[in-house]
Amino acid sequence: MSSSSSKHPKGLYLLFTVEMWERFSYYGMRAIFILYLTKALLIDTKVAGGIYGTYTSLVYATPLLGGFIADRYWGNRRSIFVGGILMAIAQFMMFFSASLYENTSTSIPIMYVALGFLILGNGFFKPNISSMVGSLYPKGDSRIDSAYTIFYMGINAGALIAPLVCGGLGDTGSAADFRYGFLAAGIGMVIGTIIMLMYQNKYIVTPEGEPIGMKPSFYKKQANSGSLDGEGSGEGLTKIERDRILAIFIITAFVIAFWAAFEQAGASLTIFADQNTDRSIFGWTMPASYFQSINPIFIVAFAPLFSVLWSTLSRRGKEPSSPMKMVWGLAILALGYVLIAFSVKGIGMEEKISMFFLIGMYFLHTCGELAISPVGLSVVNKLSPKRFASMMMAVFFLSSVVGNMTAGLFSGLIPQPKVKEVLVSKESGFSQDEVLESTVYLLNKSENPMEPAVLGAYEDKVKEAGKKLDREKLAEADTLYSREAKAVQGNLEGGKKVIFADLENYKTKYSGIALDQSLIEKYKGNKEVIVRSISIDEKHAGTIVFENTESSLFGFKINTLYSFFIIFIIMSGATSVLLLVLHKRVEKLMHGIR
Repeated sequence: MSSSSSKHPKGLYLLFTVEMWERFSYYGMRAIFILYLTKALLIDTKVAGGIYGTYTSLVYATPLLGGFIADRYWGNRRSIFVGGILMAIAQFMMFFSASLYENTSTSIPIMYVALGFLILGNGFFKPNISSMVGSLYPKGDSRIDSAYTIFYMGINAGALIAPLVCGGLGDTGSAADFRYGFLAAGIGMVIGTIIMLMYQNKYIVTPEGEPIGMKPSFYKKQANSGSLDGEGSGEGLTKIERDRILAIFIITAFVIAFWAAFEQAGASLTIFADQNTDRSIFGWTMPASYFQSINPIFIVAFAPLFSVLWSTLSRRGKEPSSPMKMVWGLAILALGYVLIAFSVKGIGMEEKISMFFLIGMYFLHTCGELAISPVGLSVVNKLSPKRFASMMMAVFFLSSVVGNMTAGLFSGLIPQPKVKEVLVSKESGFSQDEVLESTVYLLNKSENPMEPAVLGAYEDKVKEAGKKLDREKLAEADTLYSREAKAVQGNLEGGKKVIFADLENYKTKYSGIALDQSLIEKYKGNKEVIVRSISIDEKHAGTIVFENTESSLFGFKINTLYSFFIIFIIMSGATSVLLLVLHKRVEKLMHGIR
């Protein structure tokens, strides 16, 4: 196929489809993973953020291993097959983990083994399928940028569908349903692997019809017979090749800041959507996991427009270089966080923002992503020596390693409710310990947003007494009559009736219960706290006051959502300015490649 042809080879659409199913599997699991950790396994938000960040970063670290093995021993095709099998097995293990979520001594170890399989499998899969896209075209073909934009749409088509399917099945409000989301992710991975096996021999070929992605020994035989040009025969790197590889490393370093801020989508921004966003649409409450489909929807909608934009600017001789496109991408990312920071400034702990602020932020983040990620894939392919194509693609994915690790650590800084104090009514005759214990037993396995905070406070009390809390043996309400965010009512073992609700619910649903005014006046009108009163057997026993957790980053105090989002404005904005200063030097290292 000549470089002048506007048509793309059919192999591109095969790789598009296979990558779509692999990304369906990855993003489907990711859409519900942080919710599974915090709402089913009841892991602390900061710890859960660390687990999430470690997983999503290591997923992009193992491509170095996968790229090396493919370039030296297995070739792209075998590496993709092995990676697909490992990831399918891992998703089915996540299904078993979620099926046993109440037995954490079993479910958590299974989950960790599954994460290990996902990390290793992605290492074999990700760099090899990405590097094969460029091999479908002759060297210097002008269609490669467009091909990577199309391929990137495949990534985001999978990312679009995944939260809707896996989130719809798993994020239902019942912890027992997370397993169905993981099961769907596993089935998607199996479909993608089978499609690759069925059609790779027919469509994954060079313009001359030579197979792509075979073992290195295959190409040595071809080179010896004179069929190939012999590139990759072991010759040393030229100065231009060394400069271009250095440019790849520099670009990779700058993209780290982008992913650290952008990848909040799967962690802190999912928690934010769950707790601080009004998700009601005509009486229906949208699952928080659905918001992870907004970015890929925008990608699929606007990627063709960006492709046309670059082509139009190129014809006029005004297309920015790849480093300059990344400057704009980081700046637009910062602007997205400016929007969401503005929306939460001054709001109280129980106030929720309109979902359109979050959607607007995702739109800006999508524009930033389109100026960075597909551009990065394309430029790495063009800058890489052919014999190191998979390895260099893996190096580019290193930006996601550090970026996702940083994202996970930062996501743990998002302010979450913690127990400030427990006020007890003297007239009720209940002690502070009884009030807290009854509340824990009522909320246990209720999926109420305050449950982790109450459980943490109760666990601290148990530790103060020199004991260790066994969460698996923790009692829970026999019957839950109400499990709303602001009102939980149920009976404990032995028939004890407990109510956990805000003042408004007490005035309407539970108006027959006389409230101890001294317990509700102290924090009346204070937006910086959340107040819940507890009644035991129709008596107002006490009130639990919640406040935001407080963290510090380089001396900067983070105790509000506004201060949390300011971090990402500073990070992405400063990195954009720094790359703007250095972009001319990076362009020089690229030796004419834009």
